[in-house]
Amino acid sequence: MVDKFLICRCGNLVEQERAELGLKTCIRCARNINTPKVMGRMVYPHKTGGEIEILTAESYNENKKYFKPQGTHSCVKNFSKATR
Repeated sequence: MVDKFLICRCGNLVEQERAELGLKTCIRCARNINTPKVMGRMVYPHKTGGEIEILTAESYNENKKYFKPQGTHSCVKNFSKATR
């Protein structure tokens, strides 16, 4: 079996493990790439069962105003204000 060597854009050899996965950059260049972070928030579909909703950074920034409670944090106080 003949090993194939891939050359990264920086001129270094791509590690064999990364080449087997189909990646075309060396680990050094891969760490330097500015990848967007994955963001998340806790969602409570039921009062005892929380879930993590994973969002892209762009989606999180567009919708973060909806994630924060408006007014006081107590549901009772929010309800009493709405009925006045």
